[in-house]
Formats: sequence, structure tokens, C-alpha cells
Amino acid sequence: MTSIVATRRSHAGVAVAGLLLLTVRADVAHHTGGAATPLLIGLFGMVALAGLVPPLPAPDAESDTDQPVDPVPVLLIGLIAFAAGRTIGGGHPLLPATTTAIGLNTLAAVAEEAFFRRLLFGLLLVRSGSAAAAIAGSAVLFAVIHVPVYGWWVVPIDLAAGLVLGWQRSATGSWLVPAASHAAANLLVVL
Repeated sequence: MTSIVATRRSHAGVAVAGLLLLTVRADVAHHTGGAATPLLIGLFGMVALAGLVPPLPAPDAESDTDQPVDPVPVLLIGLIAFAAGRTIGGGHPLLPATTTAIGLNTLAAVAEEAFFRRLLFGLLLVRSGSAAAAIAGSAVLFAVIHVPVYGWWVVPIDLAAGLVLGWQRSATGSWLVPAASHAAANLLVVL
């Protein structure tokens, strides 16, 4: 029992550290000049590593992740949702389509999904025993963590995105499907 509690505490510590890293990324991007790209690569690398800590044991209670569905339709639904959102709502301003922008946006997407849909989703699922709570909690944190980068106007957009990504995680039982959707959504910002 004490080892489970210690493991949960260490996972929670890793989660807090990851959230702090994501909070300072706006400062890293805006105040480091030419050094921003390597620093952001390092930051997202650390976030990805945080997201890839060994998972906690699954909860005893049944959850929506007990019967994963075929990932292809779930991925397609996510891609359609993000394309529609980009078309209808505009979202973040377009960035120049440079190799650096494409690579950094893809790295950010994969790192954030490892963190939010693998680590945090797993922590919330174990703590609550509810996939709905894990989807909602990880979506709220995902939306709020983007405020320092984009401002408060982005919260509804990122909350909706976080709900779609969390649903994908719950439906498929894997963080890789939301990572692919998130990477595609980020590419829509630069292409």
C-alpha cells in the first residue's frame, strides 16, 4: 500500500513539474531571442519524458477505456473536428511554414499528448475511477496551460480540443491517437 501511495505521489510530482515547464514556455519563446528553438526543444523533450513515466496500475472500477474501439474512425473524427474548427473558428494565427515551425509544433503536440493524455489522464483515471473525470480534468488543464502562450481568449477553443483529445484517449485506450490528431491540428496552424 505504501509503495502505491509513494508511486502516486511521485507521479503527481512529475505532473506538477510538467505543468510548471509548460507554464514557462511562453517566457522561453518570447524572451530568449535566437536561443528559443533549442530551449523549446529541450522543454518539450522534458515534458515528453514526464509524460512517459511508467503508468500507474489501472483502477479497479470499470471505465470507458475497458473496451477500446478501432482507432481509425476515432482518429478520423478527431481530424474532421480539428479541420472544421480551424475552418469555422479560425483559431491561432497562422505561423510561417518553416521546417523549424513544423518540427517544433509536431514535437509540442506529441509531448503535450504524452503529458496530458497519458500521464495526467492516467492519474485522473486512477484517482477518480471515471473516464469522464479524466477527460474533463485533462481538458481543463490543457486549456488553462495555454493561457500564458495565447491569452484567455483561447480557453474555449483549447477546452473543446482537450475534450476531443480526451475522448480519443478514452475510446481507444491509447494516447497515440490524440497525439496524431494534435499533431495534425498543429500543422493546420503552419500549413
